[in-house]
Amino acid sequence: MSKAKKRIPAILICIGTAALVYFAGYIPFYTYQEEVLHTTQEQFFSADHLVKLLPFVIIVLLAAACILILLQIREFAAWKRKDDKRYRRLKTKPKGSKVIGQKRSVFMTVRWCCMIVFSLLVMFGGIVLGFHLAGIAFPVLACPTNLDQMVESSCYFLAHIPALFEEYSAGGIILFFVSTIGFAVLLGRVICGFLCPMGLIQDIMDKIRQKSGTEGIRMNEKRHNLLKPVKWLLVFLMLGITFAGGEFCSFCPALATSPVLAGLSVSLYLSGFMMIFVLVSSFFKRRFWCSICPMGLLIGLTHKISPFRIKKDVQSCTECGACYEACPMGVKIIYTEREKSDVTDMNCIMCGECIRKCPEDNALAMTFAGKTLFRASRKQILSGFENRKAQKGGDVQ
Repeated sequence: MSKAKKRIPAILICIGTAALVYFAGYIPFYTYQEEVLHTTQEQFFSADHLVKLLPFVIIVLLAAACILILLQIREFAAWKRKDDKRYRRLKTKPKGSKVIGQKRSVFMTVRWCCMIVFSLLVMFGGIVLGFHLAGIAFPVLACPTNLDQMVESSCYFLAHIPALFEEYSAGGIILFFVSTIGFAVLLGRVICGFLCPMGLIQDIMDKIRQKSGTEGIRMNEKRHNLLKPVKWLLVFLMLGITFAGGEFCSFCPALATSPVLAGLSVSLYLSGFMMIFVLVSSFFKRRFWCSICPMGLLIGLTHKISPFRIKKDVQSCTECGACYEACPMGVKIIYTEREKSDVTDMNCIMCGECIRKCPEDNALAMTFAGKTLFRASRKQILSGFENRKAQKGGDVQ
């Protein structure tokens, strides 16, 4: 197949995505007569608050229905393609079989605690604690339509640049860009792996898939490359669609998380359908939305100067490929690099999965300003076998 023909699917996806973003405000999912953009503590802890969660409940139920339908389709495909080894494996997998897991490392425990605490603070902190850090903008998809969250979110004003200059004074505009760029440089895509509420939701969906014993979709290099033009397109649309009369926020799935979960009566348009897409896609492929997230890509542009780094000891690496298989973002440089020690990539969300799955001592490590935070350990890999051995009271076969 020629290169021109290979580009056709990506071009069609980009055209379709651009059309959806532009007309997002014309595709209603759940609308209110009057939108409520503030919630008091009394309202937040009332029974009426549960009613306002109805849109998110509908989204979750529809996503669950879509997942079940897709699983049935895959079951049918397995029956139709009995000669295909990959499909046959789905049918012949022993019931009750479990993957031998590792002990949860301190790093992973801290990461999950950070995601949960920050997500709760962003969505509910302003309401429960009663204060708001006005003017300080955090580069994360926490949806500033929720005016009662703890901090400003950069994405709204980046998608409405004219409004930024209309609503803020010169000092406010400077504070917005300084705080946004400052956090992006200081933390890099640690924001995506540790702090983003959308990231937490996707990781929860991945955990549900693992607990259910469902096989996910393998993303090879070709499939990841197909998504590259889409994420760059979303960046340009987010930054410029407002000048063409479009509304990027009506497309963004974050609109269905922070505002709705905080009990705000916010009308959802295509954003509601997008949230269903995020839940379904992240069930089958971990962090799918992060692969095309425009805010994540903008944060990733600072990866060259961020103090958080992924380091590789090329002498210790045995080229087993475990790091590449574990990476939800398809970062291949951690596997292919044979000379440089710094393998930090703009797509890396600093989740630490590559390090956790690396079987060679010190072959991979995450550092902050030169200080090691998490390093690969063969003992950590073998901890799962030790656990299984202790449970069975004998050798693991």
